Amino acid sequence: MKKQLLILSALLTTAIACKKEGGQEAPGLKRDEAIAAAPAALAYELVWSDEFDGTSLNTSKWGYENGNLGVNNEKQYYQTENVAVSNGNLVITARKQTVAGQPYTSGRINTNGKFSRKYGRVEARIKLPGVQGLWPAFWMLGSNIATAGWPACGEIDIMEHVNTRNTVLGTIHWFNTAYSYYGGSTTTTPTDYHIYAIEWDASSIRWYVDGVQYHTANILNNINGTEEFHNNFFILLNVAVGGNLPGNTINDNALPASMLVDYVRVYNITNTGSGAPIGATISLRGNNNLFVSGENGTQAMTCNRATAQAWEQFTVVEAGGGKVALQSQGKYVSSENGANPITCSRTTIQDWEKFDWIANSDGTFSLRGNNGLYVSSENGEQAMTCNRAAIGGWEKFTY
Repeated sequence: MKKQLLILSALLTTAIACKKEGGQEAPGLKRDEAIAAAPAALAYELVWSDEFDGTSLNTSKWGYENGNLGVNNEKQYYQTENVAVSNGNLVITARKQTVAGQPYTSGRINTNGKFSRKYGRVEARIKLPGVQGLWPAFWMLGSNIATAGWPACGEIDIMEHVNTRNTVLGTIHWFNTAYSYYGGSTTTTPTDYHIYAIEWDASSIRWYVDGVQYHTANILNNINGTEEFHNNFFILLNVAVGGNLPGNTINDNALPASMLVDYVRVYNITNTGSGAPIGATISLRGNNNLFVSGENGTQAMTCNRATAQAWEQFTVVEAGGGKVALQSQGKYVSSENGANPITCSRTTIQDWEKFDWIANSDGTFSLRGNNGLYVSSENGEQAMTCNRAAIGGWEKFTY
């Protein structure tokens, strides 16, 4: 698809398939602890969307989950017939209808195997049914669920709503020696259209309704065992009937009832003050026209590779305070404070792993370490350093 670039204010500032009972809210994720501030201005680059403008579900983007999934004591049987696209909306309908021993039917879809994402902004414009006993959700699961299982794969609930309440929930679920969760809520008018979103980077996951942030989870440096949230996740939409969260008092007289989804969109996030492509995986090229290699973290970094393979790929992550970090092969680039050649061997982001992304007027960029000095490619003739006081040719990069 053609990528689109949107400039938005930083004031643009959250899901449920598996067993929720028996966990504890993580004490280390309190709201007043280590919450990363958003940059002053952000740019959003559209990388995936479904506008639901056709007459049927786009199965190149979504797959159906059908049957009795046996989770949360829910009462529905999911089937394809309960998912439709009409009048510019995805329509997922819950019905009083007995199929395969289940007293209700509904619909559930996901992007597993078709689209997944690590970091960025994920949003949808949704109108909810507001019926006693219904549990609609817009959420994400770790793409490794087939091997890791739940909750070790991680779960991000972008938005879930139960019964007739005037609140929506945003929650993460993960495994940290035992099942753990951390959630927040906000008041809204669920039966009207609203834009529900998360913004997610290496530091935190932040929840929004109509551009207003109401909840943050700190995931910096895998705090409280949150390493799950530094992997790819896929998207789900469903309407459950009954279950542990809404209970099993269901208003049959209000059925059928539907959740309407106007669109789902996923963006890269960029700090417009620097142009850093937050969340993107890039290859850096020096002015010698060769690529920077992380050397798999086993030796000092170099800028001498003719092709970009795995060691030459870096994910740009938001490191807080407008700074970025570069991650390759699960490790972060360190400036080594300019005292030694730079490496890609650190498992956490500390000061030496934070850089200013400097946009140069000629379309290149430079990286400035926390020592105030610039990263040099050394023209590929020796290991890279972070000890240059000014930007010359060796301190300029493209990607």
